[in-house]
Amino acid sequence: MGGVMKPMGNCAESELKFDNAACDLQLSGIGFEELPESCIAHVLCFLSPRDIAISACTNRTFRGASLSDVVWQAKLPRDYTEVLAKAKDGARAFDTKKQIFDYLCSNVPLRGHEVEFLTQTNVEMQNRLNFDFYWLSRSRAVVYRSQGAEALDVVWGSDRRYWHWRNRRGSSYDKSAYLKQVCWLHVKGSMECSLPVGRYTLSWRFALEQSVWGFALPIELAMSVNDHETVHKLVFLKNGQSSSEAEDPSGDEYVEEVDTAWKKLYVGDFSVEEGEKDSGLGRVKLQYSLVETRGGNWKSGLWLDGVVIMPK
Repeated sequence: MGGVMKPMGNCAESELKFDNAACDLQLSGIGFEELPESCIAHVLCFLSPRDIAISACTNRTFRGASLSDVVWQAKLPRDYTEVLAKAKDGARAFDTKKQIFDYLCSNVPLRGHEVEFLTQTNVEMQNRLNFDFYWLSRSRAVVYRSQGAEALDVVWGSDRRYWHWRNRRGSSYDKSAYLKQVCWLHVKGSMECSLPVGRYTLSWRFALEQSVWGFALPIELAMSVNDHETVHKLVFLKNGQSSSEAEDPSGDEYVEEVDTAWKKLYVGDFSVEEGEKDSGLGRVKLQYSLVETRGGNWKSGLWLDGVVIMPK
């Protein structure tokens, strides 16, 4: 063919002409904003929530289309009705799918089962409601899960000589766990939940006081996924660095100023595989722990806010 496209059918070669004007979007004088709102809404379904919000600022037609249930139904997770049913604040009435999306972006507390934790004497038992939290990323509409410190099993957690439970600036919850002093640091938790298929990371959310001390030895981080241990490592709490060394080379005392902001301590990754066919969802059972009991040395100045699960 020599690189030349030949006409097909009965068209004469003289009839095949390139018209520059045909390359422009011409709708007989009708502007794009005059297309049916339902048509624009279907186009917006392919955009991220952030881009939908930007489009809504363009004109009234786009704003009207951006509020369509068709648009926001596409951004809701497939199990959103189950999430709403488990919400701690009970059944709520929503007029639009956009209202449901906004609600799910607000860190929704979920009702959970009662868990028991041991006091120092291992005799007195207290029950706590295990509230997990659920939210969507407003910019990408991806699912996050978290669990507050009050739902964790903290050894000696109820003894005020060792742990305090109070709010700290920047905390995600009403109360966080503050380590006053302890020689046996042992915190664990678990979560069984449904998530969209994909890859996720699990991290502890923690902070250090300027007066922190006693963390010369690395802490042990462990995670099990569906009853199979996938992570077990040693990490120095000061810098979050993994190490096989027996002792932090920088020594026991903090020479430099301590960063007291909330930070995430990365534990590991896990995958969620599809359960029911074409559901796009899978269930996962997670168990995790943060431990430092080998040295027996006293330690203080650690804040624990909980654990966070986020898409990778």
